[in-house]
Amino acid sequence: MENKNLTPERSFELITQVINDAKSRFEGNGFIYAFWGLLDAVAAFGQFFLLKNGYHSINYYPYFLLPLGAIYTGYYFFKKGRGRQNQIGRMVSIAWIAVVLNIFILGFLLPGILRQHLLPVILILVGIGTIVSAGAIKSRLILYSGIVINFAGLVCFRLEWIYQPLLFGLVSVVAMLIPGIILMVEHKKRENV
Repeated sequence: MENKNLTPERSFELITQVINDAKSRFEGNGFIYAFWGLLDAVAAFGQFFLLKNGYHSINYYPYFLLPLGAIYTGYYFFKKGRGRQNQIGRMVSIAWIAVVLNIFILGFLLPGILRQHLLPVILILVGIGTIVSAGAIKSRLILYSGIVINFAGLVCFRLEWIYQPLLFGLVSVVAMLIPGIILMVEHKKRENV
């Protein structure tokens, strides 16, 4: 094996190439971003509908779609092939696994602890995961989405509990679904060029 000395310029080129590769893969996965934006919006708006119509005892039922979404996401990435990920892609994946595990533990195993503060905490966790992803791939669109999600989580603490799912649904559309669609369109444009 050859021992090559890297110049600072070549090192910078390699780092840029790794970041661009991760960014391209992330943009290609805009579908998953849009998928989760839609799934979260359906669950949140479903909860809001149930709460507004007096179904308080079953208001959380729409969120049972989320574990199904997690299974689908796992299948999607397994089918796509994990072996092609670089270090940045692995770091982003690990960050999201940590975020999702915390959300599922808080939402399904410990929901009584946070009570009316569950959705704000979930939004903050998703915002942090999104900001970490944006930093790793250097994407302004994803960074702004993460900031919006995080800010919505903080605002959510001040909202009456019944309106928190409505905000969560709106944020899912504005900061997840729409950016996911934009990423998919941009990725297709680059592939066709």
